[in-house]
Amino acid sequence: MEKKSYDFELEKVKKLIKERGARRVGLQLPDGLKTVATDVAAEISKDTGTEVIISGNSCYGACDIDEKLERIVDVLFHFGHTENPFRKSVYGKTLRGKPVLKGKKVFFIELRSGVDIKPVVEKAVPEIKGDTVGLVATVQHVHALKEAEILLAHFGKKAIIGKSRLKYDGQVLGCDFSSAMVPCEEILFIGSGAFHPAGLALYIGKRVTAADPFTTQISIYEAEELRKKRYLVIERALDAKSVGIIIGMKSGQFNLGEALALRRKAIEKGLNAYLIAMDEIKEEKLLGFKIDAFVNTACPRVAEDFVHFKKPVLSAEEFEVVLGERSWEDIF
Repeated sequence: MEKKSYDFELEKVKKLIKERGARRVGLQLPDGLKTVATDVAAEISKDTGTEVIISGNSCYGACDIDEKLERIVDVLFHFGHTENPFRKSVYGKTLRGKPVLKGKKVFFIELRSGVDIKPVVEKAVPEIKGDTVGLVATVQHVHALKEAEILLAHFGKKAIIGKSRLKYDGQVLGCDFSSAMVPCEEILFIGSGAFHPAGLALYIGKRVTAADPFTTQISIYEAEELRKKRYLVIERALDAKSVGIIIGMKSGQFNLGEALALRRKAIEKGLNAYLIAMDEIKEEKLLGFKIDAFVNTACPRVAEDFVHFKKPVLSAEEFEVVLGERSWEDIF
């Protein structure tokens, strides 16, 4: 996607740099926008005289701050996400679950999109079977939800924009679908990629129509199909004699307490359990361990990406099903 598709708020960025007297600046962008990272860096450096360092690491969400880069720059700009109210730090201290940022060192640039959502919403209408639809979006399009609501009403569809625990009503994250928990027959998601709509279908349990404003592509996600895949992963892990409890070392995904608790439960059930700390969960890294199955305590959604791994990778809740402490129905 081109830089012009989003509002990078570069004037605001440059103003913040000058106000803070920053000499070294960090930039963190999602993989899909790394193609414009050098353009952004060049403009910032030229207009502010600062040394700009671009993060080459992942940028999956507001929970995935490049803290190593943060430590060597005066200010870090994280593009594409709203500030995570649940962020915890691997390195820094937290206060009642809230981060103690050192003089507000990390700034979130939401990358609002100016693309017209009307064409794709109109295209999605014939795919919506019910009369009442929950309307959600990523932060890039959340400002256009009211416009989508009015348009859907024109086609006889009642849209509900739910309250959210996040910054905006109707906004969804990969780990928070609170705004979709509304009385509706199905969900209309406005945004790009499969990650969010798949999670909505899986955890909300309703049919999801995904409308991508950039490509005008429409995709359908059925809850039952996605849940069957997760059940098969649980089934594959039932005979495991050893498990690796993965501790996510990314900022905001660090959950040592949960990992320790799961290890104790596994040992009580007679399993051999080991703690493994990782930044990125890759199959080739897991295959190096003489372990039957793995449990992910990082982002709860990450386990869904590993359906085709040779060894099963479970979420914490799915592992509790394997241990007999939770029923399948309790997860969803």
